[in-house]
Formats: sequence, C-alpha cells, structure tokens
Amino acid sequence: MMTSTLALLILFGSALLVLSYLRVVVQDTCSMLARCAGRARDSGQMISRGAFVTLWFLIFFLSFY
Repeated sequence: MMTSTLALLILFGSALLVLSYLRVVVQDTCSMLARCAGRARDSGQMISRGAFVTLWFLIFFLSFY
C-alpha cells in the first residue's frame, strides 16, 4: 500500500511539473521537430523518414481503435 501511494505521488508530481512548464515543453518540441525536418530535407531522407513516422502513427492508432 505504501509503495503504491509513493508511486502515485511521484506520478502526480511529475505530471504537475510537466504541466507547469507546458509552454516551454511545446516550444522545445516544436524547435526540435523543425531542426529534424530541416536536416532530413537537406540530406534527402524526408520521404523515408516521413514513411517511418506514418507507420508508427498507424501502429499506435490501430492499437487504440
């Protein structure tokens, strides 16, 4: 019982920290995605990486529905 309570407290604390810095997390994620897309475009791997990302989105989507 104590372990479950501790685990839930850590989970809620982590979620609270992420939510309190949500704007920063979104900004960092957007800048990282823009940099990765620019590198993929420059190296000519945009189509293969796009197909890979689409495959993973399809896998996750089908696993939930």
